[in-house]
Amino acid sequence: MSRNGLTRLIWQAYVLAVLILRTSCAPSGPAVKVEPSVSALQVNDTALASVKVENIANLTAFEAHLSFDANVLEVIQLNDGGFITADFVVQNTFDNAAGTIDYAVAQINHPPANGNGTLFEIVFRAKAQGKSPILFRETQAASSGLLLSDSNGMAIQVSLSDGNVIVSEPSNTGLALMPVLFVGIFSAIH
Repeated sequence: MSRNGLTRLIWQAYVLAVLILRTSCAPSGPAVKVEPSVSALQVNDTALASVKVENIANLTAFEAHLSFDANVLEVIQLNDGGFITADFVVQNTFDNAAGTIDYAVAQINHPPANGNGTLFEIVFRAKAQGKSPILFRETQAASSGLLLSDSNGMAIQVSLSDGNVIVSEPSNTGLALMPVLFVGIFSAIH
């Protein structure tokens, strides 16, 4: 291979490497995710799922509508995530019979939120063995199950990621022996 051919090949490899690195390191667009994306629980356990936003700019209000399998999970409470100041709470409701969550807040006279953060948190209790997706649910007001608004009242487009909760039966390993051990220790002391 000639010197010019080798130089051209090295230059092409360099340009290709820069393009690949630039594409893989570029920040992704705004996204809203249910985290953790998969959670494993046992019956009667409680767990926290967060609805988080990433790479957002100029956020002042949001409206979220989610669904879950009411045979597997129940909501204990909804908590503000603190990413935007909840000056006006429009909705903070859940229906354990229908398996729905509706949460909407707006901030007034505060600078818009930017970056990454938690919009709100859901405290679940596992009711029965099974799998429950936590899905953004279509409503008349929010066809994707989520509306985000900037300081001008304009919609902010984002990608959505749902979550899943897998519930198993509780493990009794070792628990049946605990009363016997305590009785045995107590008897040995007296």
